[in-house]
Amino acid sequence: MTDPSPDHHPAVRAVPHPGELDARGIPITCAYCHARRDWLLLNVLHHVFVRCRCAHEWEEPDLTRAYFDLHFTEPEHEWENCDDAMTALGFDGLLAGTTWN
Repeated sequence: MTDPSPDHHPAVRAVPHPGELDARGIPITCAYCHARRDWLLLNVLHHVFVRCRCAHEWEEPDLTRAYFDLHFTEPEHEWENCDDAMTALGFDGLLAGTTWN
């Protein structure tokens, strides 16, 4: 297998998830702001990450790629970089503490 070029970045699939996540039998909570819902699920290769509105992000090993695929829809937008995407989706920290009803 050849190494990818330095310009190659793996695709990131992002899916907003407004409700609670219950991967371990208890709701997932943000370690920084203690939010319990309104997440952005990120899939990079075989890893699934959870991002909070406060911009805290972590790999969630209890969320599998199969779980992500159940919630994935065709992308509505594409961005040049991850920072632009996080800002456009409202997960850059500016809306920390905000939840939508």
